[in-house]
Amino acid sequence: MKKLIDCRYWKEYQGLNGWTMFCSAGAFAKKFDKKYAEDIGCTDKQRALCKKTMELNMGYGLLPKIVDPEKVEPGKTPAAKELAATTETK
Repeated sequence: MKKLIDCRYWKEYQGLNGWTMFCSAGAFAKKFDKKYAEDIGCTDKQRALCKKTMELNMGYGLLPKIVDPEKVEPGKTPAAKELAATTETK
């Protein structure tokens, strides 16, 4: 199935209670500089559509913050294990 929103950060999957759709950049509190956001299509119009879709689907929506380029802190991309939920106990 084609994704509803064409964005690398847009995630959607069907769970037991129906479809879940969200912005992974917003979910992980990412900060984008304005140029990067525009380059990937994260414009004000698109952000409004994404937020509305999340609110209709889940009741709330989280979007990445758009900040000035000098305020974006360089960071490493988290490893897959850092993002994955775990049920292991020690």
